Amino acid sequence: MPISRRVSQSIPLTPDLDRSVQAQAASGRYQTVSEAIRDALRLLQERTPVQPRPKTAPTPEGGHGR
Repeated sequence: MPISRRVSQSIPLTPDLDRSVQAQAASGRYQTVSEAIRDALRLLQERTPVQPRPKTAPTPEGGHGR
């Protein structure tokens, strides 16, 4: 599998989520916390594919409705 370009982000985690990803990395299943989080996000993508948002019709004032 080719390595794709990565974007670095900082995401605050609850203490419980932090302990969980730290434990996954410490267990040896993942080499790093980042690897564990990337895998979790891939699973989320598979489980809940993003659906395109429906386009809203313009309002009489020229804006867009919600």
